[in-house]
Amino acid sequence: MRCFLILFALSCCCFLSQEGIAQDSTLLPDKPGTFKIMDLGVYTFYKCDYTAADTTDNYRKLTAIINTLRTNPVLGSPKGFDFLVLIGSWNCDAKNGYGIPVEIGFDFCSWSLVGGKEVKWSSKPPEWLLEMNRLKSFSGGGFTVITDTKDKSKQGFNKEQWEKASGKLNELFIMPGTKEQVEKGVDRYNKDFIIVYNPERPAYWKHVTIREVFDLLLDYWRKHPDGNTSTTIVKMLEREYSHFSEAERNGYAYYGDPTTLSRIVSDPKQLPVMRVNPAYWNKNLPRSAIQILSFHCPADKNIIRKEKEEQLKNNSGYYHLSRFIEALDLTIFPGMIDR
Repeated sequence: MRCFLILFALSCCCFLSQEGIAQDSTLLPDKPGTFKIMDLGVYTFYKCDYTAADTTDNYRKLTAIINTLRTNPVLGSPKGFDFLVLIGSWNCDAKNGYGIPVEIGFDFCSWSLVGGKEVKWSSKPPEWLLEMNRLKSFSGGGFTVITDTKDKSKQGFNKEQWEKASGKLNELFIMPGTKEQVEKGVDRYNKDFIIVYNPERPAYWKHVTIREVFDLLLDYWRKHPDGNTSTTIVKMLEREYSHFSEAERNGYAYYGDPTTLSRIVSDPKQLPVMRVNPAYWNKNLPRSAIQILSFHCPADKNIIRKEKEEQLKNNSGYYHLSRFIEALDLTIFPGMIDR
């Protein structure tokens, strides 16, 4: 959906093209900007059977969140950029989801003076994303697999079973860096990614065991359509699995050893292997409720400040995005969560 948002924004955000940032360009930081919200089919892009009451209430909540974010001093009265808010959707997840999954893109279409003409950034303007009601947001990779059957299909190959095995394996992911609790209901990963949640609910992610990981890996590769590939990889995984004791197999899985195919270890100093926890959802709330948020906000404001100063020096439109992130107040987000 993000690609769709960007493509749509290119046709709507800016009427002049700025191919990169011209070396002779100068930012126009005092030029009055505009503010606009665009709904990119947040409730109609996917067929998720939302009720009219759910969509109406959810859009009201989204508008309230946008208005709250506009209390940021950079957004209150945009200067130097046109501020475009793009509201799009993610597909509903029947197995692990509940609320309406939404992505809001905040585009900073900066104005510059280029060759004596005022030009607005039109090609992929700097963007800040706010995701809501997605339990697998900002998760790291590690287990992404494909179900392309271009490989020679072995005798007895069942494409439907292989796709199911792929879907189960793809539910696993790597924790995106070291976790720290900023405050109650606000976690930060890798000093960069923020997740805002209801701390009174069960954990939004669950740590999986080594046994679970290998069961899913072996199931996927045993059902692979290429017989030679399937046999080779299954043997390698079985050999790796045999090195773990029974106690280790029942213990938590971590991702780290680059010398093995699975990269699975029992070392808690490495990053945990996780899956989303559907029990996090409070299904007594309507689907319109906002139950979890995620976005990018580096912990070190000094780094952001230095980047901002360098961007201003270089007349980069990212200057406005850095200004916004520097002024971002994390205390406003817990109040956006419905409980």
